Order: sequence, then structure tokens, then C-alpha cells
Amino acid sequence: MENLKVKWHKHSQSQFDRIATWYSCNMGAKAAMNFSEDVRRTVMLLFHSLRIGIWEKRRSTVKTKYYSILVHPKYRIVYRFSKTTVYIVAIYATMMKY
Repeated sequence: MENLKVKWHKHSQSQFDRIATWYSCNMGAKAAMNFSEDVRRTVMLLFHSLRIGIWEKRRSTVKTKYYSILVHPKYRIVYRFSKTTVYIVAIYATMMKY
């Protein structure tokens, strides 16, 4: 597990950048740093236990299993993994819309 790599899909990287920018502009630099640090810590946690997240039945197929984990009070990341790599597929908001 020490040799695992993390690869961000382009879409998930742009989502992360957009969310961090929103926090920076609307909540301040400290909030943006807290969000970024929460994401970093959660990704590092995946190295210790890849299946720690919730199985995303809706996204998964027979060959590819997707998992999600809460990274911040309002956001989850969706990921999948192979023997050598953790792929960050998406970041989505967990807030309900009224």
C-alpha cells in the first residue's frame, strides 16, 4: 500500500479548483485552506484502508467499483482504485436543495 499513487480525473480536479476558489472568494482564505487540507487528509486516509468509503452502487458496474467518502461537511469525493492507483473521479455537494 505504500506504493499507491493518486490520480485526479480532469473533471474532479476542475471541481476541486472551483470549490476551493468559491471558498476563497466567499468565505476567506482560511476556509479555502481548511477545505483543501480536509481533502488532502481524506485522500491520505484512503492509503490505509481503500474500502473505508461507502460503495456507490448507482455508479458501479460489474468490473468497476466506485466508493465515496465525506471529505468536508458539505462535500464527498467519489473514487475507485486498482492495485497501484487511487483514482479521484468526482467531488460533489451533499447539501439538499430546496
